[in-house]
Amino acid sequence: MDIVGKKSQGISVTCLEKDKVVILSFNDRSLNFYVTDALKENLKELIGSKIEEGFQHFVLNLDNVKIIDSCGVGLVIAANNLTAARSAKLYLTNIKPFIIKIFDIMRISKHLNIFETEDSALEAIQSGS
Repeated sequence: MDIVGKKSQGISVTCLEKDKVVILSFNDRSLNFYVTDALKENLKELIGSKIEEGFQHFVLNLDNVKIIDSCGVGLVIAANNLTAARSAKLYLTNIKPFIIKIFDIMRISKHLNIFETEDSALEAIQSGS
């Protein structure tokens, strides 16, 4: 069980120079009110700086995320909007089925590039899909 008010454990970053891809993995089990403020600023700075370095594709791996609330959904939407505004693309991977159901209920799934695995997203990037 998560401790209320727990600090975020941050984001792990892997850069694939050849394909101009940044893989971002949330280290938190929960994307909720308590961690999203710190994560949002981190994510904005990180995406902005990587775009400046020439990266065009961002794979957001949600494998560790077991719980999400409206603030967490807002974080995903903010990342999607930020990349789109800067002519980059965001790909979501390893999403638990109930989180996809939340995206479906909120009618945002159709606005997101969702892939089952990180490898399938990387294949789509490499093939230009």
